[in-house]
Amino acid sequence: MEHINPRENAYRRMLINLNKLITDQELAAMKFQCKVAGIGDRNRDKIQSTLELWEKLEERKLLGSDNLTFLRQLLESCTNNRRDVLDVVSQFEKYGHADVHDGRSGGQEDVNKEVNFLAENLGRDWKFFMRALGLKESSLDMCVESHPRNVREQIHMAFSEWRKDGKAKKSEITRALKEVHRNDLLRDIHSGNIY
Repeated sequence: MEHINPRENAYRRMLINLNKLITDQELAAMKFQCKVAGIGDRNRDKIQSTLELWEKLEERKLLGSDNLTFLRQLLESCTNNRRDVLDVVSQFEKYGHADVHDGRSGGQEDVNKEVNFLAENLGRDWKFFMRALGLKESSLDMCVESHPRNVREQIHMAFSEWRKDGKAKKSEITRALKEVHRNDLLRDIHSGNIY
């Protein structure tokens, strides 16, 4: 039986985790950006998921467990520097594993769908919600200062801060939504009406 390389296994898990986080719109932007990587129009049109895109980049030697430069550039430009996405890559680079936001490390639940949904729908009142989740005012200020013109990115960064304590749970999101009277969003989350 052949020995499985732990780093390669972690690299594959990282790519799977990224696949869960990337939206269809972000994938479309990445496919467009990959024109510079020599992936022709016909091949790009066939790509339906980020996993397929990763395969194409690996075939062209633009992606590998020790070659993440192009991937990082793609993620930065096509996800508008989304912290939750970039943290997955940073975690792998720093520690050689990919468990940062896969929802299974440290007893955390997978709340990625809820986070993405709320980032799109909380709007200007997002700080009230984050306070209800228990985020400190200094953390909220840091999120605003880091992304002064991008509320969605401020929200993603705030969620990243919230997740750092390792206790991210859907029940906490539900409780905070009730506390700030956002029953509209709560209904959508309970009905599974989120992307």
